[in-house]
Amino acid sequence: MKTTAPPAGNQTSGTKQFLLFGQGGSVFGIELEAVREVLSLNEQPISPVPNTLPFLLGLTNLRGEILAAADFGRFAGIEPVDIHHPSSRILVVEAPDPRDVRLSRMRMGLGVSRVEGVFPLNPDRIVSAIDVSPELVPFLKGLYNCEGRLLMIVDVEAIAHSERW
Repeated sequence: MKTTAPPAGNQTSGTKQFLLFGQGGSVFGIELEAVREVLSLNEQPISPVPNTLPFLLGLTNLRGEILAAADFGRFAGIEPVDIHHPSSRILVVEAPDPRDVRLSRMRMGLGVSRVEGVFPLNPDRIVSAIDVSPELVPFLKGLYNCEGRLLMIVDVEAIAHSERW
């Protein structure tokens, strides 16, 4: 299932499109411009790689491009994804290389429990993530109150360039 951003005319002034996904009992948001595709986790073949970190699900071939696929839950220190559940997805995300913006963007897959959809959020309303587990804080831009529901806004660049890899 490929995702594309809706036309700019559908956005309210000052908002950006975010893909919302769930992991365990939490809901996360990720800027839609960082998401290239959403794939079904149990339909995308992943080859395990021996002697790697526990959060690495393995490598997958996406139309000739080899991508590392990670379990977002294990990476972030929360509940792991059930790779056999029909609602589990792989978010194919991209982050720029901070050393040289002229280089190609780093692309990877993040296994998540479920995708809830695309919603417009105002980035100016993202607040500090002080009440989140210390393992998760480095990978968040902050928290967002969406009609009484607390969303954790993911920092794709922080994940892509983490020392954990």
